Amino acid sequence: MKLIRETFDNIEHYFNTINTRTINRVFAPRSSHPASNDSDYDFTYTHSYAEAEDIARRGYKEGLDKLQAANTKSRHLQSASKPLPMNGIVGYAPHVPNAIAGVPLSMINKQETEQKAKVISILYYMGGSCNVDAYEFVKAGKNIMNVVYSLELQGYRVALYVLTTFCKNSEYAINTVQVKHWRQPSNPLKIAYPLIHPSYFRRHGFRWLETQPNLTDDGFIYGYGKPLDKMQGNNPNARRTWLKEQGLLQAGWYYTERIEARKAEASELIKLMGIHDGTEAKAPKKNKPVIGVDLGSSDGDGFRIPEMPRKPYEPQPIPPRAMGARFEDMGLPRIPVPERDDLPAFTPADLRLTAEELYRKRRRN
Repeated sequence: MKLIRETFDNIEHYFNTINTRTINRVFAPRSSHPASNDSDYDFTYTHSYAEAEDIARRGYKEGLDKLQAANTKSRHLQSASKPLPMNGIVGYAPHVPNAIAGVPLSMINKQETEQKAKVISILYYMGGSCNVDAYEFVKAGKNIMNVVYSLELQGYRVALYVLTTFCKNSEYAINTVQVKHWRQPSNPLKIAYPLIHPSYFRRHGFRWLETQPNLTDDGFIYGYGKPLDKMQGNNPNARRTWLKEQGLLQAGWYYTERIEARKAEASELIKLMGIHDGTEAKAPKKNKPVIGVDLGSSDGDGFRIPEMPRKPYEPQPIPPRAMGARFEDMGLPRIPVPERDDLPAFTPADLRLTAEELYRKRRRN
């Protein structure tokens, strides 16, 4: 069995290649009416290859609405990482504890930090025979998009590849297109067409087969061969093994296909692919801001004095003699107090008098 394989780094490279190549020898007899252009609307959801090309270039807006309706919550929850606050010499606000302690790093500033994240690569096979309803591609594509959203919300980076196959007994023609790079955030408008539109497989996929220069089996002109699942049976696990043996499913990649994706929701589909089977590393934890006094160091990590734990307030009992010793214990002479009520009257104005003036007043009275 001859295996023809072709890999494209991005979808633009894929479209440019198949649009600039000429029809190969196998499909030359029907070059005037290829299936990539003559297939009807019910089969492809487009009226011609030119319409499919226009949708692919400007974005599949109708498919975008379907993808957005699939998981609105995940779409709104997705957010970029925020800069973390750090202590420094300059900043936009003072760090009061550090300033009181006399620490030079007494200003709060923000610093962009690159967080390490695990990259997950998914190979998705969306092909199907002619009796597969076009809506099957939409159902499967929505679930695949939900998988990407779910993984990215957990801190993973996701790379997405789409697999297209055409098979005869003597020859297999397979291409792989990377529709999403792991460095790029999810862009539903860009990846809606290759994920859910049947024209990606039934027009662009057919055009790739019609222009593949290494194709030699003349039987492809009759029906464009069979999809991989018809050649190997309805067993996704068997295809996983076969793709690994052929080097199409690389080490560390995960595989799923339309047959699985149309039936399973995102959480179940993640388990079927084996992403969370216990052998994978956990999603990276987000960095936490530093609490306490940061004294800094030459390597940038710094020596941090941890913040003291706060204890609940407990009122202390007041001692019965909080002001010190009693007068009785000081050994001072006792001053006799007259018992008769013949002392002169004392007014508030007397407070302004000196001791001598007050004495004279009392003598006069």
